[in-house]
Amino acid sequence: MITLEEKLQQFTPEEREQIYARAEEMKKEVLILKAVGEATGISQEELADRLELSQSYVSRLEHRTNVTINTILAVVKALGGSIDITINLPEHEPVKFSQIETMLGSNELSTRNND
Repeated sequence: MITLEEKLQQFTPEEREQIYARAEEMKKEVLILKAVGEATGISQEELADRLELSQSYVSRLEHRTNVTINTILAVVKALGGSIDITINLPEHEPVKFSQIETMLGSNELSTRNND
């Protein structure tokens, strides 16, 4: 069996840097849902009730390595909040979207799971 380190050695240094950078981004994405819960003081059980999901599914959402904007949006909406997004591009003015949930329409979680 090949180890992770052996597999990574098959990539160029630039490719490994991209892999490590994406891994760090994914760690931050995971923290978003957890941070929202901690900031509001809402338990997984209460959030699960608001989302009409099981507590175990909410726990899995908090630990996912890839969270979609629709998932984050559903959680924030269930908490009574909204999301503003600013896109920053080199040599351009920032593009701002306020209350993105109104632009995306229905934002319910696509996977209903009530274990």
